[in-house]
Parts: sequence; C-alpha cells; structure tokens
Amino acid sequence: MTRPRPLYYARLVRRSSSPLRRLPQVLLVVAASAAAVASPGGAAATLWPNVPEQIARALTSGDALERRLAATRVGELAPETAIRLIQRGMSDPDVEVRLHLAGAAVRLRMPRAGDLVIEWLGEGDARLRLAACDVIRAAPTDRSVVALGRVLGDPDPHVRLAAATAMGAAGLPDAVSPLLGHLDDTAPEVRAEVARALGRIGDARAVVPLIGKVQDSVPEVRKATARALGELGDPRAVSALLLALQDASQDVRVEAVTALGRLRSDDATSAIADLVTASPGAAGAFPGARPSDSATSSNDVREAALRALGRIGSDAAVKALLAALAKDNPAAPRSAVRDALVSAGAAAVPALVAALAAAPSANTAAGAALVLGELKAREALPAIERGMQRGVVPLRHGLRALGALGDPAALPGVLELLGDADPAVRAEAIRAAAALLDPARPDGRAVDPARALLVDPATAPDEKLALVQLLGRTGSPRAQAALLPLAKARSTPLRLAVIEALGAARAAGTLGAAVDAALLAALDDESADVRLRAAIALSRVAGPGSARPLLQRLTVAAEQDRGALGIALSGALSRADGATDAKAANDANDANDASGASGASVKGLVHEVAAAIASAPDAARDALIEGLGRMPGQAAGAALARMASAAPIDDRRKIAEALAGHPEAAAALRKLAGDPDPGVRANAVWSLGAAGDKDALPLLLPLLKDPDAAVAGNAAGAIGRAAGRAGQPARAAAALCAALPDARPYVRANALAALTVAGARCDGDAARDLLARDPAEAVRLAAADHLARSGADDDRRALARCAAEDRNATVAGRCARAAPPRAPAAGAEDVAVFIVPFDAGRGGSVRDAPAPRAPFALVRADGLMRLGVADRRGEIFERGAPRGPIRLTVPAPLVK
Repeated sequence: MTRPRPLYYARLVRRSSSPLRRLPQVLLVVAASAAAVASPGGAAATLWPNVPEQIARALTSGDALERRLAATRVGELAPETAIRLIQRGMSDPDVEVRLHLAGAAVRLRMPRAGDLVIEWLGEGDARLRLAACDVIRAAPTDRSVVALGRVLGDPDPHVRLAAATAMGAAGLPDAVSPLLGHLDDTAPEVRAEVARALGRIGDARAVVPLIGKVQDSVPEVRKATARALGELGDPRAVSALLLALQDASQDVRVEAVTALGRLRSDDATSAIADLVTASPGAAGAFPGARPSDSATSSNDVREAALRALGRIGSDAAVKALLAALAKDNPAAPRSAVRDALVSAGAAAVPALVAALAAAPSANTAAGAALVLGELKAREALPAIERGMQRGVVPLRHGLRALGALGDPAALPGVLELLGDADPAVRAEAIRAAAALLDPARPDGRAVDPARALLVDPATAPDEKLALVQLLGRTGSPRAQAALLPLAKARSTPLRLAVIEALGAARAAGTLGAAVDAALLAALDDESADVRLRAAIALSRVAGPGSARPLLQRLTVAAEQDRGALGIALSGALSRADGATDAKAANDANDANDASGASGASVKGLVHEVAAAIASAPDAARDALIEGLGRMPGQAAGAALARMASAAPIDDRRKIAEALAGHPEAAAALRKLAGDPDPGVRANAVWSLGAAGDKDALPLLLPLLKDPDAAVAGNAAGAIGRAAGRAGQPARAAAALCAALPDARPYVRANALAALTVAGARCDGDAARDLLARDPAEAVRLAAADHLARSGADDDRRALARCAAEDRNATVAGRCARAAPPRAPAAGAEDVAVFIVPFDAGRGGSVRDAPAPRAPFALVRADGLMRLGVADRRGEIFERGAPRGPIRLTVPAPLVK
C-alpha cells in the first residue's frame, strides 16, 4: 500500500459561529500540493476548438497509422465527445486502434462499455480478449458479465485471470456457477482469483466448494479461500478455518483468524486465544503449527488474533484479552490489545471494572483503566479513582484514563495531583485537567491550584506553559485576571501561551476591556508570532468596542501588520449585533476604556466598513469584505449585495464567499452564480449551499455540468447541504446520482459526500462500484464514508474488501475504520485557512508567506470538499464548518 506524502502546509484558524459562541482552538494542518501556487486553471491542457473535429476525422481515415494516432488522443477530449467517438471506433479493423479506444473507455468509465466488447471475447488476439475483460470490469453490464463465463476456459491463463477478476468485481449472482466450475483451474493464480471473486459476490452457494480449497497445495490459494470464507460470513466455514490456523503459511493463518473474527464465532475463541498467548516473534511458535514459509511475522498473526477476539466480543473473548493486558505496555500510545478491547465495546466494560476491583498486575490495571477511558465509560469513574487510591492503577495511566473519559466529575481527583512530587504525574494531571475543561462552560475549580503552581519559583518552565494553557481552558474570569500580568512576559514562549489562553473565553465588563487592551497592544509587537497569536485571540474574544480601532489601523496605518489586523477585525465584527454593541459601549465607558467604543448602531458600523472598502488598499480589502460578511443583520448583507454589482473580480470572489452568512441576500448570490469568472461562480455556488434554501436547487442543478470542476464540485456539495436542510433527500438523489459518472474526480467525490450529508442513497450498488473501481483516492474515500452509513451486508462486505485489498493506505484505513456515524458535535466553527505552499525546490521547506489566488481543495469533517481560489491574502474563509478534522488536498485543476 502506498502512503500519500504531505506536499504543502496551510495555517488554519478556527473561529466561532455556533449559537453558544464557542471558542475553538488554533490548529495547523498539512496537505495538498506545491502546484497550488499556479494560476487558476493553468494546469489543464487547452485544446483548440477544431481539435475534436480533427480527431474524429482522423478516426475514419483509410490510413491505419493515422487512426492509431487519433485513438491515442481520444482521452484528451470532453467526455461526451470522447464517448461518441469510442462507440464508433470499437469495431475498427485495426487491433491497435481498438486497444487504444478500450483504454480510453476504461479511463472515462464509459457507461455500458462492456456491451461493446462482448464480441472481442472470441477474438484470436489475446490482447483483445484481455482488453475486453478490463472494459467489462470497469463498466460491467449483466449481459457482458455472463459472457465472461465462456472465457474462464480460455487457453491463456492471463485471460482467465482477468475474466475472474471482472466477474468478481461485477458482483452478479449469475457469475457464481461459472466461477465454481473453475475452482480447480490448473493455474494457481486463477484459482486464487476465482476464490476472491466468489467472496466478493457473497453467494452462499460458494461456501461448501470453498471449504474444500482450504487445503489447496498453493498458499496463495489457501489465503484467498480463507478470506473469501470470512466475507461469505457462513458459520459452516468455522471448522475449516480452525484447521487453517495451523497452516504452514503465516499469511494463511492471518487470513483464517481474521475470517473467524468476521464470523464472530465464539466456538473459535479458545483456538484464537492460543495464538495470543503463544510467544510472539518466532516462526512456528503456535501450538500445532508447521514451519512457516511466509514473510509475515508471527507477531502479525498475534495482532490479527487480538483483532478477531475484539470483534467476537464474547465473555470468553474479553477474558482472553484481559489476560493479554498483563504483558502489554501501558506507556505505549496505542496497543493492539487495548484496541481490541475498545472494539469489543460496551460488552467489555463490566469485566474491565471487575478487574480493577480485584488485585490485578500494574499492567493489567493500567490497561483496563485506559480502555475504559477510551470507551468513555463514565460509569467506570469510581472504579478508576478507587484503583488509583489503592495504588492498583499507576497514577500516570489513571490520569490519562480520566482525561480520556471526559467526565467533569473526575476533575477534583485530578486537581489533587497537580502538586505531586513526580514530574511525570504532574504533567499528566495538567493534561487530564485541560481535557476535562471546556472554555465554553466556565469552571473555576482549577484556577487556584493552577495559579499557585504558576507563581511558584520551583515550577519548571515547561510546566508553567502547560499551566497557562490549563488556566485558559477554565474559561473563568479569575483565570484571566491571573493571566493578564503575564501578557508582557519576557519569555516569548510564555507570552505566546498567555495570549492564546486570554483568547480562550470572552470576559465581561472591566476585565473584558482589559483583555482587549492587552491583546491590542500585542499587535504592535516586534515578533510576527506574537502579532499573529494576538490577532487570533482577538478574533475569538474581542468585543465590538475594539472594531473601530482595528478598522482605523487596518485602513490608515501602512506600517501595521495588516494580515494580523484583518484576522482580529473580522472576529470583532462578528459580535457586533445591537445588544452586544450597546453593552460593550457601556462596559467600556464604565472602565474608562481608551479604545473609543461607542453605542453607535450596527448600521453605522456597517456604513464605516463599507466606506473603508471603497478606499482601502488591496492588502486590506479582503479582510474588510470578510468582516462585513461576518457581521450579523440585514444591513451588512445589503451592503455586500450593493457592492457586488460593480466590483472587480477579486472583490466579487470575496463577496460571494462572504455572503454565505447572509441568507437574506440570496438573490445576489444567485446572480454571482452566473458570473463569467469561475472563481466567483465557485464561491457563490458554495455559499448558496450555506445560505440558500430549497428554492436554490433549480439554479444549482445545471451547474453540476459547469465546465469548471470547482464550480461543478461545489454545486454537488451545495445541493446536498440545501436538500438536507430542507428535508428533501429524494431531490438530492435525483441530481447527485446522475453526477456519479462525471469524468472529474472531485465532482464524483462531492456527489457521494453530498448524498451522505443529505441522507440520500442511489438505487443499486453505485457507491460500492466506485469504492471498488474508481481510480481516484478522493472518490473511494467518499464512497467508504457513504457506505459506512448503511448497515447492509453488501456494504459491510464491500468495506471489508476495501480494507484488505485497496493499495492506498489512506483508503484501506478509512474502510477498516468505517462505522455508523456518531451524532454530529454541537455547533459549528468558522475556519480561516492560509495556504502556505510547500516548496520542493527549496529542499522541502515551507514558504514564508501564503500564496495569493492559489487554487485549493478544502475537505471538511462531513466529507464535503470546497473548491475554488484563495483571496488576495492567500486565505479561505469557511463559514459554519462542522466541528472535526479539516484538511487540504490537491486542487481540482491538478487532478486528472
């Protein structure tokens, strides 16, 4: 499996837009491509208008060489044109022409192409028969798959292998009988592929014949057979798989034990447990095993056995896993034993709690506590705390478990250990306390013990940094009062930590004004890191009274750090509603705030920002437009709509992005969705997904076919979001299922993700087909997420096959971890991403500044991908992103 390597960095700033005005953290993400600095659309080859006509004419030439050259260029054409030419040329008398066209049909995933090559299966040239199998595999039809049955007896084993592969990929029950007739093929590669195909199809008729192949003379066949029996999920295979546990090949043993785990057969628990208790690391160490001829290590077999016990999850399986904890290392960040117990789920909790109540070894107790924490088993809190008090659970591991548990009731016990004599225990206590706190829910219990340690001269510098972060997590005004004197600390790391902590929660009254003043002063610091950290903190907590000073500094003072000021200003403007504006003015007046905050209306502030945009330099315009978009109320939306009609392209792009926060200005977005510039259209279409309602769907549907991949991909995402909000999954399915054959990978990927978001599903097995055969990683990832929403057996088998067979590590891992989704986290976050390209030409370094107008592809936690062009600062602003991981990937113009 290949692991994708990161190609560029992006700085990502999260801001709050949830009803509770939660204040998220600052993150760094890694992703995408260095070529993102290219101009929009610059990476795609451009064809002259007469080229399609030239290629079409050349394909009818009497000169075979000319037809061959034309056939090699068909794949460059638009899909509709290419498919039409392929259909005409599939009967060309020249073999090379047909082979080139077959390759183009496979790359384009040409619908029903399999029917066009059925006659090739009887051709004398083996290359044509092989090509026909490849085409049928990429675009199967019932008729073409059935026709493959006759070439399972082909004299060329490569053709037989390709036929079996195509029949398995199609998954049609009609293929079972022909495949069963060739389980004894003379070529072991074909026998193995027939077994794999039968497993993919999932028909119970294959179980008994496959059982007979568990003792085939070739390890690869036995391995494929064991895997197929696991995919079929029939308990009749248990005995044969138990026999395979003693196979000479450790690869076969891994597949056999994995299959028994899939079958969830408690009858196999004892035999699987023997594999866990055997000495790892030596070949042939398992009871009854013959010497191994496999490259797989015995430890791989042990880890597979642990995973199988976790999937079985019976009392006996959990007991075996608990026994394995005694030899496990609790200090390791992850362990196969703990992962297996976590996969056993709630069924393991009673046994884990009982183990803590007994007299377990330190390893067992630590492991049991860590598993309970990862399972979020809050009912286990008393058992973990008693175990720590009794000395059964080592303090370090107990604290780590309590932090993972996430129950605020554990905080008092954690705080008692902040002053422990062991530095490792103190560090773990600070981390656990921080994990148990949420700045959105102020909790002052940690303030006094943390502050006492912070001012203690004996406290190590690294601990002071962690304590500052802990104080910020409390969200308590008392914590901010304790932090303010440190805002000008000489130590840069400490100062940065204090600034970040001050930005964790908004304080009211005099204290809030003092925090704003300290952060505003930090914007003048010589250090760019300090200025950026202060700007991020201000964007999260600054009151509306800070908006005017920030606005003045951004538009007037040329020597200021406009990038930092823009980040701070947009956050301050987002809180400038009528109530908070008046309150901020009163607070500022009470505190004799020198920032000049007043009780002026929001409309007045909107007017000031709009007027500033008209005269501001390019370096400030995007920040001002973004800030206006984040301001609540109709006045801000109306101002943006007015500007959109006569604005230059860069302004229109940013306005289209900013209007995502103003549903009342949806009419302006609809107009921008027809803009000549694809960057403007892409932003407008995406914003309609956030601000539009069901009435926006008729406008979005034709944009699925927009010639620009970013526009079409965003249209797919917008349809899913709008239809999901309107509770109309059927309308989403009607549009998005038709987009799945699109030749552009990101359009297919976003159509799948949008179906998931809208709670819709296409008829048939379209998503399973894309997971198995689509060449694009993004599409297969989206298909895995989509199938995880279903509990259907066919979908589970498709994910299991992907986990075992996909050559891309990211996709295989996603399929292996696929599970029914949890309820989405409450609220949403505004996210700003600054694209800082990775420069391979400079020894793999990160460039010093974001890239203006860089094409991007931003993947959200819900799987939707936003495509487009960054603003003049190299920034993307995503309003209301769902909470969770966010990343960048290769921009659409660079994806084939």
